[in-house]
Amino acid sequence: MAIKAHEFDGRHWESRLPPITVIVGDEPYFKVKLGDQWRRCGRTQGFDERSVIDQSDSDFAARVATEMDALSLFSNQALVEIRLSKGRLDADTRKILLQWHRNPPPDKCLLITGPKLDASEHKSDWFSALDQQGVVIDAQGVPSYQFRRWLESTLSHQHLNLTPDAINIAVAHTEGNLLAVGQLIERLRMIQPDLLAGDILDVEQILDATTQSARYSVYDLVDRALDGDLSGVERIADILQAEGCEPMSVLFAMVRELDILLQIRYRIDQGDSPQQAIAGQRVWKSRERLVKGALHRLSLTRLRQLLTLCQETDRTIKGARSEPAWAMVKDVLIGLAGQSLRTVS
Repeated sequence: MAIKAHEFDGRHWESRLPPITVIVGDEPYFKVKLGDQWRRCGRTQGFDERSVIDQSDSDFAARVATEMDALSLFSNQALVEIRLSKGRLDADTRKILLQWHRNPPPDKCLLITGPKLDASEHKSDWFSALDQQGVVIDAQGVPSYQFRRWLESTLSHQHLNLTPDAINIAVAHTEGNLLAVGQLIERLRMIQPDLLAGDILDVEQILDATTQSARYSVYDLVDRALDGDLSGVERIADILQAEGCEPMSVLFAMVRELDILLQIRYRIDQGDSPQQAIAGQRVWKSRERLVKGALHRLSLTRLRQLLTLCQETDRTIKGARSEPAWAMVKDVLIGLAGQSLRTVS
């Protein structure tokens, strides 16, 4: 049975990554966080090469097969990532993944990430075999009755210790929204970047963090993009950047919206009515207009291009590219608003 992402700490990854790891679900916070942890553990274990294969590539199955058979060129070990854009695989890819499971390359570790898989995929041989091995992680949200305990543990792991009253404020502010948790952690780091073990954050410090950028939030910014409001996107992005908002917080919010839009767009292209597809993703009534407007502008191909640009933005934020991160964040937002998308190199 799949491991719940909010119950997974990845400690056993520190000694040795398993040959294959699967992280699938609808919560981008966990997919980004655990993906980063997987890569970090891999680097410390000598996996110096890294390759990424996207399901939207026309030769997807062939590239997966080639990667499985190819020897690492520049080191003894390599990390391979397969990024799924939909919840179902074709028969060829299923066979390749099952073969990879049965006879994994000795010099490679594989990470598969993507949205929640279709029920039929859960019954496939490749997934069942990996699920039985305990290497499948379910990246879903934290149940409300467990949220406070999970938040306390997450803050503690970041060496951010709060008074009980401060925890109450943090819980009320985030209201179970994991993207908001990520943003709060970044803000707390900005308030006290040199925390010493044992320091306790009080109510006043939490209030300072939760009221930063009170005029606009990253969610306001993404909503402007969904609404096709280019001038609003530029204005709010500039304000948030000037106020010190971390581009990773915006990226979390954009990836979440793109995941939802991709799944809805895919269902529509498969024959569902827009209302059926939207209802299947439990979009709030208050946001249906924004979602419908975005879907009217954006094809499945364009949404996948935007998600690829998000991946490049993630690499930029982490220092792999020299381009300013906020410039790439704006590129995604402008593309989401319906303007032409810059070519990803």
